[in-house]
Amino acid sequence: MKRIAAVCLMAALHGCAATGVPRTTQPLAWTLGSVEAGAIATQTYRALVQSVEARLPAAAGMPSAILGSDGTPLPCTAETAQRPAAVFDVDETLIWNVGHAYYEARGDAPFDEKSWAAWEREGPAQTVAIPGAKAALDALRAMGVTPVFNTNRSAENAKHTEAALAHTGLGPAVHGETLFLKGDVDGKSGKDGRRAEIVKRFCVLALVGDQNGDFTDSIDNGPAGKRPMAERREIAVARYGAHWGADWFVLPNPLYGGWNNPPMNRDEVVAPDQRWTYKGNH
Repeated sequence: MKRIAAVCLMAALHGCAATGVPRTTQPLAWTLGSVEAGAIATQTYRALVQSVEARLPAAAGMPSAILGSDGTPLPCTAETAQRPAAVFDVDETLIWNVGHAYYEARGDAPFDEKSWAAWEREGPAQTVAIPGAKAALDALRAMGVTPVFNTNRSAENAKHTEAALAHTGLGPAVHGETLFLKGDVDGKSGKDGRRAEIVKRFCVLALVGDQNGDFTDSIDNGPAGKRPMAERREIAVARYGAHWGADWFVLPNPLYGGWNNPPMNRDEVVAPDQRWTYKGNH
């Protein structure tokens, strides 16, 4: 049985190492071709809007969706309470990078930093808003909530990312104000430093993304480096379970991610006592 490779192909965007494993058509077909993918995104964005609306008006002292270094939510201040916001990752959270995904799948190409950088510059007109995203951002803005974008796209291509968000109807986005890019603030690909800066400016009522790092760097990373996958799953549930669906909203991404870095095969993800084989005798 051929393993479906849903791999970390745009890994440089998310701070993990590229695997060199080519993108296959199957995860791309589900992401861009299935009804279910759009339905999940739409219901996630609807739940996000309802959650943010329920937390308004923002007030000094209320917990934000952003965690401090001790893992507890940072409170909104009297000043930031006047500027409620929701923080969004961009790639495969708000937009599908249709053109670049097609390029990789057509040639079974692994992730390549040069082609991705070219896509950032040349691809705004081929990006597509994920179902439910525009309606959600429109609703938030109507409530006086500012969408802030925190993405690991390159700061060198800031104007092109602004253009992609404008093209999909998700903008406006202004680099340094409502758009934060890889290397901004602390020079790192991890997003905690940028979130710490954002929470100084806004009362953040929700975080939205498709990777653990869109919420906190501490799920994937520990004092000794990258955590084992089982430990990540345990931490996400035991330590941060109260946030999911409350002020953290995650969208599915079978195309790439730290969950498959390095690539896992079926024997690594299905425990021996969970396996079944058809005996063919009835």
